[in-house]
Amino acid sequence: MLDFLKNIHRNRLIKELGSLPREKKIENIDQIKCIGIICIIQDEQQWNILHHFAKVMETQGKEVHIVALLQKDVELEFVITHQKTYLVREKTDLNFWGLPSHECIARFLDESFDVLIDTIDDESFFSYYMVLKTNANLKVGYTNKHEGNLEPYDLVIKGEGRLDLKSYFNNIIEYLSMIKK
Repeated sequence: MLDFLKNIHRNRLIKELGSLPREKKIENIDQIKCIGIICIIQDEQQWNILHHFAKVMETQGKEVHIVALLQKDVELEFVITHQKTYLVREKTDLNFWGLPSHECIARFLDESFDVLIDTIDDESFFSYYMVLKTNANLKVGYTNKHEGNLEPYDLVIKGEGRLDLKSYFNNIIEYLSMIKK
């Protein structure tokens, strides 16, 4: 019964956030100045790929901000060294409805991103909430399904099976490189 009520509340919130007007704008990768990434940290290998992508983009003069959901049963056995990474702990930072506390995500939400990249490949309330709540010109997502809720995204990259983070980032860079300057 509680899950049913949670889903009703969540669906209403997603619908309200999705109906808010926003300006979409696609820019060439060279013109992008600020990138936001939404992720769930699962293991060190995944973090290393995310961190490497952030460092490469930063060496090109771009700002990269990462908001990462740390699930209840995951214990980090590595250090997160990226300064603009905001951790949201499922145990302590999500309320009854699954909404992250404002303190955890405030700095992330205060940014205006040229591109927002969602690396969560499963349907996730946290993911949709963050995508809809964030101010971004272009919102990019991944799917391996024929159908699903793809409304929050302006660009959806379709793949087979689980998300391959390296290929996903390479695809995004490739597509944004095709945009005329």
